Amino acid sequence: MIQGIVDWLEKIILTIGYPGVAAAMALESFFAPIPSEALMPFVGYMSYTGDLNLVVTILVTTVASYVGTLPFYIVGYLGEASFDKFIRKFGKYLFISEDSIDKVFALFDKYGNKIVLLGRLIPTVRSLISFPAGVAKMKFGIFTLYSLLGSLIWSTIFIVAGYLLGDGWEKAIEWISGYEKMVMISIVIFIVGYLGYMIWKMVKGKKEVK
Repeated sequence: MIQGIVDWLEKIILTIGYPGVAAAMALESFFAPIPSEALMPFVGYMSYTGDLNLVVTILVTTVASYVGTLPFYIVGYLGEASFDKFIRKFGKYLFISEDSIDKVFALFDKYGNKIVLLGRLIPTVRSLISFPAGVAKMKFGIFTLYSLLGSLIWSTIFIVAGYLLGDGWEKAIEWISGYEKMVMISIVIFIVGYLGYMIWKMVKGKKEVK
């Protein structure tokens, strides 16, 4: 079913260009099963053929991805009762599992606002992290900045890959599993480094007090 949706979105992009790109990316942002990492190399390929402009495409996908994050942020911002009602009513139709929800809330509780930026680079998490951000009443300006920046990085990686590979754009999809591992390793390194810095800062502060 998901592959059928991806094929359908690709046809829309082929038919109407940028509006199709925007619609596909906005939909992907709140419908987690749609793999944008499978769509964007195709969009990059269309930039390679000259049907789309590379820079404009990256900007369109970035903004559309951000717009797609807003419904979940708003649902969360309305309060936990509203969020719980939404998940009970629509969660199964959006393929949102309790395990996925628990995961993103745990990540947000542990790492705070920063995970909104980093989460945009992790499949599934990038679609759901807006929920805890809304529930926590994260400042809209910061949410917007982090979401746009994360979406820009995400879009650029896969669109440029499809553009550079040209007729072999489908090879980019084979890199997805390796990319996911790379992202997770990078996040672990970032977290360890950040904690190490905080511990060093705390120890240094105690020494200065003495």
